[in-house]
Amino acid sequence: MMSLHADAGLTIAMRMPLLVRGALGDSHGQREAAKAVSEKVSAVMESGFAAGHATAMFWWGMALNPLARIDLAAEAVKVAHSTLEPFSKRTSANVARLTSRKR
Repeated sequence: MMSLHADAGLTIAMRMPLLVRGALGDSHGQREAAKAVSEKVSAVMESGFAAGHATAMFWWGMALNPLARIDLAAEAVKVAHSTLEPFSKRTSANVARLTSRKR
């Protein structure tokens, strides 16, 4: 979670000058803005699917083995982790891409 926050902050800081240039008509900045929007839409969709899948797997486990001892906190962490994973992957990739860019 900490690396997600750090990567998100760094991505925002590195993208802002590009987005400002895009607002002023620079085609590279406009492509970066379009990329940012499409990444967010796909991450939200993937995150929703992952959260639903993790939740369904929890309930299937409960249905198939109702007498098993279930650690609800651990199961909640699994759902939260699977929900945040798509955002974490994208922010890490953005930091790598934006910091390696030749200026």
